[in-house]
Amino acid sequence: MDPGHGGSDSGALSANDKMEKTYTLKLAKKVAAQLRQKGAKVYLTRTSDKFVSLAARPALANEVHANAFISFHFDSSPQQNSASGVTTYYYHHQLSYSLAHAINQQFNNLSLKNRGIDFGNFEVIRDNDYPAVLLEMGYINSDHDFAEIKSNQYLAEVANDVVKGLNTYFTASSSTN
Repeated sequence: MDPGHGGSDSGALSANDKMEKTYTLKLAKKVAAQLRQKGAKVYLTRTSDKFVSLAARPALANEVHANAFISFHFDSSPQQNSASGVTTYYYHHQLSYSLAHAINQQFNNLSLKNRGIDFGNFEVIRDNDYPAVLLEMGYINSDHDFAEIKSNQYLAEVANDVVKGLNTYFTASSSTN
């Protein structure tokens, strides 16, 4: 699990200057806790508000031979309140598209619109040797989306959906091996 940003890198800002890094860490910790309850071994690229370089994030996944790498983010649009919704990104189609699909399918019941799956040229997924996705779970600079992002209920729903998506992915993977 990769809670995006951290430390001196605040990430995007909400209209009232709330920092993306705060919410990515909250979300990643919720997902990690659920996965650990199910017996999964979970590594976090950061567990506190510290800076972690972009290169170090996929390096950890590669070092531990991660079964799946998920980078959590909250999007930002050039103009405040001009975009809304969640997007799932992958880089290596053959390696990561099925992971992106399994997780993204779970987002159809969220209170924010599911914008689908897209190719994303982001270092944290591009430099990963294992299945990797980057999840943008709402636009932090949209008042509508931020009302959801800051709610524990929304973060819990996203965490549940990510865990369900991982379960679907690993179940499908084990049946094809």
